[in-house]
Amino acid sequence: MRNLKDEELKKIKAGSAISASFINYVGDLIEILISAGRKLGSSLRRIGSGNICPLE
Repeated sequence: MRNLKDEELKKIKAGSAISASFINYVGDLIEILISAGRKLGSSLRRIGSGNICPLE
């Protein structure tokens, strides 16, 4: 293996491929947002209809 000069090192560009961990992260984020929206909608529906558990 040969050593690269500074000029050659500056020309190296990194790849921009989408990795599997990034895809999993996006999927988990979407799942969390959907779950939060579902819980918020359910609580708003319960408040609107008056079906709230009393706090005692």
